[in-house]
Amino acid sequence: MLRDKIRAEASDETVDNNEVSVHYDGKQLTDLYGRSYIGLCGICIYLAVSMIAFHFREQSLTGILPSDLMNKLGTVPPVFMAVGLMWVSTISALTVIIGRLYHGTPPSGTTSHVAFRIGFFVLFFLIGGLGQYINEIFISGLVVLTLQHYNVYTYYMQKIEKKFIIGGGLHQEAL
Repeated sequence: MLRDKIRAEASDETVDNNEVSVHYDGKQLTDLYGRSYIGLCGICIYLAVSMIAFHFREQSLTGILPSDLMNKLGTVPPVFMAVGLMWVSTISALTVIIGRLYHGTPPSGTTSHVAFRIGFFVLFFLIGGLGQYINEIFISGLVVLTLQHYNVYTYYMQKIEKKFIIGGGLHQEAL
């Protein structure tokens, strides 16, 4: 059915406008489904980086670099500053995501959320507090990225429902 319509379109035969729209609606549907799982990809990337960070939790940059190079770089900021930055960033990210969920606006980029969460692993590795704060970093990142995935998933699923199911834009045979 749909396969025959696509073949007819490819062979330049005359195809009804309704049949062509089914083909393009199917492409849009596939694109929207792909976008709805971007948040899940971000969670998977974060979990992979978390395992690597957990492996190196007892090391720090100060233990790897020679002391003369560390003297040239200057003093390392205290851990409490990084902890404060992490919690401010986590609360800010949760506020933005919850606001977007509440208002139904398009979700922010998952890439930026993943990069910030991975950045905290790097920051704590640099200052030497990764072993002490690995659980807090992991859980705060997991909470933010899970809520981000929920935001992305619900936004695109609602868009799919509005455009294809409720609007009647997708015919039964294309499903």
